Amino acid sequence: MLLEVDKLSIEFHDHLIPERVVSDVNFTLNEGEILGIVGESGSGKSMTAHAIAGLLSRHDMKKTGEIRFAGKNLLACSRTELRKIQGKDIGIIFQEPMTSLNPVKKIGWQVGETLRIHTDLSKEEIRKQVLDMLHKVELENPQRVYEQYPVELSGGMRQRVMIASAMIGKPRILIADEPTTALDVTIQAQIVKLLKRLNQTEKTAILFISHDLSLVQSLCERVIVMQYGKVVERGTSTEVFHHPKEEYTRMLVEAIPKCEYGNSMREKG
Repeated sequence: MLLEVDKLSIEFHDHLIPERVVSDVNFTLNEGEILGIVGESGSGKSMTAHAIAGLLSRHDMKKTGEIRFAGKNLLACSRTELRKIQGKDIGIIFQEPMTSLNPVKKIGWQVGETLRIHTDLSKEEIRKQVLDMLHKVELENPQRVYEQYPVELSGGMRQRVMIASAMIGKPRILIADEPTTALDVTIQAQIVKLLKRLNQTEKTAILFISHDLSLVQSLCERVIVMQYGKVVERGTSTEVFHHPKEEYTRMLVEAIPKCEYGNSMREKG
């Protein structure tokens, strides 16, 4: 078992009455597995992912339970300990790369940041590894992309750069938080295919967060369904998408456009 989330709860205390946004969430992620977390906006899926990535540090927030990785409870780690894990062992891709990429830094510099922080590699070796990773995420002419700024790239290219940044440190876990929402359908399919290939070649476990069930169904082996901060259903993709037990899950499945659902099934089969 690579990661274990045990009774994770998250509360905001910025109002008179505390607001619980994640409640007693439990799940595991195995080595090399692709696990999907689905649910509508406000279901708590992204908050859960950010807790795992160590990105929740607000003073008006209370986190209880445990997130166990490599023998450590990440919720009890110091900021120094978390920084050693972030990027190196756990990478994350966000929904909109333009808000995550630095507009005044070249792509090569940004993708190489994890290596500068976590290794003693020379500038030349970092450049070599960055170019190799830009090639692995299927960006044409990596040498040119290396010297470009985010604004010079298309949305799909920027998302590939984000994937390269997350993967450059060879993390054991990649968290993909709504990584295709801002992209058109064709580019979405390409990004999902790329994530599947990286999972197979790099053996990186992926936590795929999305409200798009057709994408989740085509990519993930197991699925967790969240509603109002709680896990309401879990199982294999086949169980959840073909034999849903909960009314909420059935509603989500029935909302999948039939053509997309059929296509994703054919691709998976």
